[in-house]
Parts: sequence; C-alpha cells; structure tokens
Amino acid sequence: MTDDPSCSPNASSTSSKANLLEDNFCKAYDFRGKYGSEATEEKCFRLGLACNAFKRPIALGMDYREHNDSLAKAFLQGFKGEVRFAGAVPSPVIGYNATAWGVVFTASHNPAGYNGVKFKKHKRCFFEGELAKLREWYDASNTPFLSQGTPLPDVDGSLRQTYLDALPEFESGVYDLAGGAVCAVKEVFPDSVFFDPDPAFEKHAPEPKSGALSVLQKKSIDSKKVGFAFDGDGDRCVVVDRGNVVDGGILAAFIASRHLPKKAKVLVTLDTQAEVFRFLEDEGFSVAYTAVGDVFLLKEMLSSQADFAAERSGHYSFKKHMPDSDGIFAAALLSGTRFGEVADFAFQFKQVSLQQEARFALDFSKLRALAEEKAVRVDALDGVKAEFEDFTFLVRASRTEPKVRINVEADSKELAEKGLAWTLEALHRCRVHS
Repeated sequence: MTDDPSCSPNASSTSSKANLLEDNFCKAYDFRGKYGSEATEEKCFRLGLACNAFKRPIALGMDYREHNDSLAKAFLQGFKGEVRFAGAVPSPVIGYNATAWGVVFTASHNPAGYNGVKFKKHKRCFFEGELAKLREWYDASNTPFLSQGTPLPDVDGSLRQTYLDALPEFESGVYDLAGGAVCAVKEVFPDSVFFDPDPAFEKHAPEPKSGALSVLQKKSIDSKKVGFAFDGDGDRCVVVDRGNVVDGGILAAFIASRHLPKKAKVLVTLDTQAEVFRFLEDEGFSVAYTAVGDVFLLKEMLSSQADFAAERSGHYSFKKHMPDSDGIFAAALLSGTRFGEVADFAFQFKQVSLQQEARFALDFSKLRALAEEKAVRVDALDGVKAEFEDFTFLVRASRTEPKVRINVEADSKELAEKGLAWTLEALHRCRVHS
C-alpha cells in the first residue's frame, strides 16, 4: 500500500471515524452486510474508488451469490486499474493468485441475502492496519454513483488453473460443496453432493455446521468414505467420519501428526482444547496459542514462520502452500485418509466442553490475577485462558456482540460443571458495575 496523495480516492473531505462506525457495511475484517441496506452498489463503487490507492493489477473473483454481478460492476466503475478476472471461483483461488493483491465478492458463511467483499494481499487476508487504511479512503470517497457500473472483463482461466495445479491430487472421500463457490471446481472431487451452484442457498446453508450436514453424514457412512464439507466461499473445511462431525481442534492435531515433520512449528487459536495443545507438545511439535480469528492466526504465522496454523472453526493454513486459509487444500491433503481413521484418532480426546454467555462488562486484568493464584498455565492473548488441575476455562469478549463467551473443559461432565461454577463465581467478582 501507499500513502501517496496522488493515489488517494477522488475526495473532498477527510476520513471520519464517526461515519465509519455508522456504516454497517464495514466489518472487523472485511466489508459485508445485507444486500440493499448494508451492501449496495453505491458502497461498492466507493470501495472501487478507494482501491485506486493500491498496487495494481488486481485478481478479482466472486462466489455465486445473487447481486454479485451488479456489485462487482459498480466496484469496477470506481476502480481504474488493471483487472485479472477469474469469474466465479472459491476465495482460495484469489488468495493464491494475490501475489500483489486481490478482491473477492463473497459473504462467506453468511446466509442468503448477504453480500460482501474480502481483500487479499501477498497470498493472505488484509491485516487490521491495512483494512483501517482502506476504510479511511472508502469513507473519503464521496463521488456520486450515477451509472449501472462497468461491464465485467473476460474471464482469465489461468487464475483458476494456476490454483488447481498447486493442489495435491484428490484420492478418495465424499465432498459437500454446499451449492457455494467450491462448485466452480467440482470436477476435481471424486464424489460430491450439493455440487450445483445455489445462489440463494435454498437447498443447503453456507455454514458447515452439523445441522446442515445430514446428507454428507449419511453418504459418508453408506460409502465408507471420510466426508469433507466447505463453507460458502471454500476457505474453511469440516470433516465428517463415521457419521460424526470432527472437532476442528482435534482435526488440527490429526493433520499435524499425519502430515507435518516432528518439531514443526504449529499455531492454534486460544479456543483450542487444552488436551489438544498438550498432545501436540507431547508429539514434539513447537506449539503456541494465538488470539481467536484467522487474521491474528495468519499474522503470527508470518511473523514466526510457523509451518501450520489452525483455527477451531475450520480455518487451516499451510506454509508450504500459502498463508491464507484454504479449506480445499486441507481436504486434498486429507483425501487419502481411510474411513474411521479420524474417528479413531479423535477417541483419545475425551474432555467435556460446556459453553455459556454473560452480558456484562468484565475486568479481564482482575480475572487474570484471580486465575494466576491457582492455575497451572494462564494465557491472556484474547481474554483469559486458564488451565487448572481439574478443568480449563476460556473467557473472551465477542468481537461482534456486546457479550462475553465462556468455555469450560474437563475430563468429565461433573468436573466441567464444577469448573463452570468456579468460573462464573470468578466472573461476578470481576464484573464492572457502571
């Protein structure tokens, strides 16, 4: 990026923090919202103007969601640089080709009716400071949008092919494409369900949660193959084995133990189970926690030169591939896994997890001090995570809602309930009264 005034968007006003806070299209890590109110052609035009400040050319792609065409045309009405257009592709295609930077029109796992824009740079997502600069230029872009946008360029098929050439060969498995962006590369999968684009997600939710995966679970059992499910834009992967959805933290441990050399550096987010962290340590990996969120994970991955980074929600990044999370690459890597192998591996992790929420302000420094009195290990990267002899708790503030998330893990339900009671009592002692 550059701060060269000659590259800044056409604007007569300076950026306004108040305006940014009022614009619900601007999210923490991208631009996203309900079409027609939060996500509009005019706002995408302003994004295009703002992007004139960035290095060019761009790699541009989109998922199959309704209104993406008109939003992308509006963006191109404002953006005057060179564009390599990939057409409808999963987000990792643009991430892999974003050697300079890239733009993806996608709302990822959000339901139908939402549209969004993700930004890539040097084969990874934008970091907080970079997105903040983009928001400043976006807020300053006040030229009125008066046309129907600029026609989309011809599709450059080499972007898609370059990405596909970088994937391991798919050996076996059954794949749930959810009617999302991964349908654009459906020919690489040996067996799949929901492989036709479904722009309104009428047949399948774009979020790969257990309630949406019943067809995959049944087919996985009937065919005796491991199942793989993707979110709406393909940067996340969830695994199903013997009919059960495998926890993302456990899957990270499986990937590391099967596909990484000993002593490799592994990063996991703070919500990953303590027993998974201990397993990785015992296996000889150099393992560390990061704050929850793929942005924090990737930032630490690059600065520490980690070999593998995993978020419990299904984001997996591989140094040998690219920093950006890629659910398709993860699935390809695991495609030779035999039926039952992941389930057998997961059986060794027996801790019970209990979740709760609290809607009051919390003094996290006081909570950390309380935990340090008795805990074996305390991490305060993102809220407070404390490992005791009988249980582990993670208390962190939500990044999207005014609430505190509470997670307690233990070797039995009885110990988990005891740990939850202790944690809730500690929270009330640390409550901030207005």
